[in-house]
Amino acid sequence: MTKEDLQTLANFSGINCVSIYIPTHKKGHQVNERQDAILLKNHYQQIRQQLKDKDISENEANQYLAPIKQLIEDSDFWRYQEHGLAVFLGSDYFKYLKLPYSVREFSMLSTSFHLDQIVPMLNKEHPFYILAISLNKVRLLEGSEREIEELNVQDMVPDGMEDALSYYDFEKNLQLHSGQGKSNTPIYHGHGGDGDKDDVYAEEYFRRVNDALEQIIEDKNCPIVLAAVESHHSVYREANKTLKLADSGIQMNPDRTSPEELHEKAMEVLEDYFNEDKQSEMDRYAALAGSGQASYDIEEIAPAAINGRIDALFVVEGTHRWGYIDREDNSVQLHESEQENGHDLVAKSAVQTILHGGNTYIVKKEDLPEEFVDADLAAIFRW
Repeated sequence: MTKEDLQTLANFSGINCVSIYIPTHKKGHQVNERQDAILLKNHYQQIRQQLKDKDISENEANQYLAPIKQLIEDSDFWRYQEHGLAVFLGSDYFKYLKLPYSVREFSMLSTSFHLDQIVPMLNKEHPFYILAISLNKVRLLEGSEREIEELNVQDMVPDGMEDALSYYDFEKNLQLHSGQGKSNTPIYHGHGGDGDKDDVYAEEYFRRVNDALEQIIEDKNCPIVLAAVESHHSVYREANKTLKLADSGIQMNPDRTSPEELHEKAMEVLEDYFNEDKQSEMDRYAALAGSGQASYDIEEIAPAAINGRIDALFVVEGTHRWGYIDREDNSVQLHESEQENGHDLVAKSAVQTILHGGNTYIVKKEDLPEEFVDADLAAIFRW
């Protein structure tokens, strides 16, 4: 998904533009029982009925909606889904998008496509790594909020602790002294300092892993989520000197954990990191509120978005405001419901903000930066 793709969708207009959003599943009984396909079929039937209510014959409606019907019947398609699906159909136009996040179930027949739920695809991504490590295996994964990929680092990192310590006589690198008492048992100085040789060996292994990662990871400010059994977290943090480990990690043996499951757990760990930009803009809104450089009024926001004057826009998820913008004087006419030649001004503002280089954040009602009025959106203007 690129801004050019969004621009194409935003520019498309026609008599019967179909927009459908459904949450989907990558695995589980929902896939086996074709629940996602059934959900799309339900929306297909609703749209078909709306077309028939507009005096379009059943045969014409079926022909027009045929690409969606084919998608519903494609069993292979439903085996490989992400977390959400967006479907857009117009005259001689059909496009679907698999989305890496869940969406609200929604469908509409209008004169343009409804695009608010694909806006997050265009927001700034926050890269990070996951280091999944045990005494037997090292895995490095690279990703963002939307995706994760396991990197091939087998030839660059030790293949477990035994491999790491086989290159040299590790005993020579330990400090020894005679123990107190009659036994004169050697004591190994290292993590723990009390004869805990397991931690000493593990720390040296982790140090060698860390040395290798320093050569692999170029951006030393990119956060790394550590996935390891609980006892190894403190040991690895002691061995690490330069890489930016997240304050908390994933406590589990990660050897057989899928990249998708590790990604899901890392998303929870890095929630504050992902929200840094949004929180910064919220703080800026609070500072500008009442100055004329920020607003929660759709009649100010919608024309500003069209003219590229919005720096940051916050929209409460599921918000719709119908109306029309007169481009001659930038006046706004609000409607109680959708009307011909009208638009969802909230969705239009969200898309136009992105297309003009601003940021749109979809938030929950309680997270809207406008605290003192019953608003559903808020914007920071560029001038």
